[in-house]
Amino acid sequence: MKTILIADDDAAIRRTLELHLCEEGYSVVTAGNGRSAVEIAAESRIDLVLLDLRLGGVDGFEALKLMKERRGDLPVVMVTAYDDMQTAIEAIRLGAIDHLGKPVDLDHLDKVIARIFQMSALSKSGVAFCDSPDPPFEPNTMVGRSRGIKEIYKVIGAVADSRATVLIQGESGTGKEMVARALHFNSSFRNRPFIAVACSSLAPTILESELFGHEKGAFTGAYRTKPGKFELAQGGTLFLDEISEVSQEIQVKLLRFLQEREFERVGGVETIKADVRVVTATNKALAGLVATGEFRQDLYYRLNVVTIDLPPLRDRKDDILLLVRFFLGKIRLETGKNVDVVPQETLDLILAHPWPGNVRELENALRRAVLLSRGSVLLPESLHLGSTGGRERFPLVMKPLHEVEREHIENVLAFTCYEKKRAAEILGISRPTLDRRLKEYGVEEPTA
Repeated sequence: MKTILIADDDAAIRRTLELHLCEEGYSVVTAGNGRSAVEIAAESRIDLVLLDLRLGGVDGFEALKLMKERRGDLPVVMVTAYDDMQTAIEAIRLGAIDHLGKPVDLDHLDKVIARIFQMSALSKSGVAFCDSPDPPFEPNTMVGRSRGIKEIYKVIGAVADSRATVLIQGESGTGKEMVARALHFNSSFRNRPFIAVACSSLAPTILESELFGHEKGAFTGAYRTKPGKFELAQGGTLFLDEISEVSQEIQVKLLRFLQEREFERVGGVETIKADVRVVTATNKALAGLVATGEFRQDLYYRLNVVTIDLPPLRDRKDDILLLVRFFLGKIRLETGKNVDVVPQETLDLILAHPWPGNVRELENALRRAVLLSRGSVLLPESLHLGSTGGRERFPLVMKPLHEVEREHIENVLAFTCYEKKRAAEILGISRPTLDRRLKEYGVEEPTA
């Protein structure tokens, strides 16, 4: 029989709740002030606390803190007449598993208690993923034991110490930067800089300055000389993500660097040499862009000395539970929230989901679930994957990614009255990239 502690300074409320909960089959203990409530919770076998906010001596918030310090796993429901936003936020922040307003709706209270005890049962029967006091991961380390990932480990081991360029190919969210980091941090120059640049997020002129630096006065706003990423990565690794998005002009300068290992800053005449290993990544087939003339063939061959094809998460199901453990440990260290028990129902949901956003989607789903959790159990509904227990939460319209992207571009163009410069800024891409997308999708400006 579960034992519930009712802590309230109102004797009538204590008696009402006690009679109701006894009828529901629970054992009940009561306390009329905060201090005695804390002592009972610490010394008796209590399974749940219903804690009033306004208590004599020690108030509800202070009692909650003391209870969680002594018994961190004890579920506490804050019950208060002050049912406002700030009270609810503070109660949850301090560790309450729920917050109820007065007068208490007894039917709702029964549901809350049943859910809490269900979570308690799941925590005992579920799989503990982070039961070690040490972090279950190492930064800059890939996670996986599937056949495809093991083959990638072998390639990394073979080329980590070389200065050969490496091209990493894979869908968005598969972890291409993690592969690049694994290459760098498993090399003999791991103590040298690792610098990552997202090429698609910068306009061509800005990207050129970011990569190669600029001299004072090279353009409006260049008030001082600025070294570029190639200089800053001296002796280490420069990771160029989304390499397919760089302009033809920058492709020429990249090709020259890879051939000669030298460059000039924007507006400069001095030739600068740099000993930098270049690793690039793309979610597109560069060979196809070469065929259409959008990417230089000679640069493609320079980048494609060693190629690593990173499989999507749907093709490495054996790695999903390892990734869950990895991310739960990482999120625990970052947030201080210890959600470390995963029931089989949640595991089944995770394994059944197609994860179109790959590893990034998995990490984001787990992070959101942990932040919103009020206990140590990762419940299925916390993941918000579109279904719970086989029932659809929201109707999903599944479309190919290129259709979704085309429709979004068309909507933004319509919003800007086909002002392409403004549309590119809203979309977060460069104008040449927008023009390429319009050509690919056959999107034309409507005639008057």
